[in-house]
Amino acid sequence: MSRALLAAAAAALLLGAAPAEAKRRPLAPGEKVDLNRASVADLMRLPGIGRQRAEAIAALRAKRPFRSPAEVTQVKGIGKAWLERNRGSLVAGEPAPRPKASPGP
Repeated sequence: MSRALLAAAAAALLLGAAPAEAKRRPLAPGEKVDLNRASVADLMRLPGIGRQRAEAIAALRAKRPFRSPAEVTQVKGIGKAWLERNRGSLVAGEPAPRPKASPGP
């Protein structure tokens, strides 16, 4: 293999291995994230929210949906200061419908 081909292959591998955070697009002005319906990837678009905190938000809402954006401060690492900076981007809408359990035999 030529050096150029090896370099191109290495670059392709590095680009494919780039963290998902590098591909995040910031929230548009006025865009809101629904804490009860957003995917982990959408939650990660919030400033300061990485995969671990986004998954913690999703785990908390699975136990009990958020009634207000302020309840997100129950997640470890999310405080009142973060909430105040991001309050305009957060909503706590109706929770996503849960799939119905299929009847047993």
